Amino acid sequence: MTKLQTLTAYLLERRLVEPEQLDSWTEQVTLNLVWKPDVDGMHLGDMRYRAAIVLERFADHPARLMALIGSWLETYDPERDRHELPAAQFAVEPLDNDLFDVEITLEFVEPQFLAEDPTGEIQAFGKTWAFVPFDLWIAERGEVATHGGA
Repeated sequence: MTKLQTLTAYLLERRLVEPEQLDSWTEQVTLNLVWKPDVDGMHLGDMRYRAAIVLERFADHPARLMALIGSWLETYDPERDRHELPAAQFAVEPLDNDLFDVEITLEFVEPQFLAEDPTGEIQAFGKTWAFVPFDLWIAERGEVATHGGA
């Protein structure tokens, strides 16, 4: 549930509310088994889950929150269309004229991988495997090179 952890940290960094007023959790986790050999091991499957993020006593502009969520999804979860994930949902409950409780509901898909490891605990296809945590990494720099092509 790396994507939810990363998104939660991103929102906390934006100081939309005090840290104790922001909570997140997962619901309805499913694993679609794939069992496909991969360059670095075995693609076990895809974990799909619903994530909830709650901001209590939110006093900022709602469009800012929506823009932050939308831009994070565009940057760090670019394959949402491929997985046919629904749009983020925002439930807003007014507390008074200036404060709201906001619940954001999202769905995520994260691949799960195994690496062949003689000391691993997972037995499959006549081999021993170890679980490899999914890392959500972001390239900070990059370059495109062509070899003789225009």
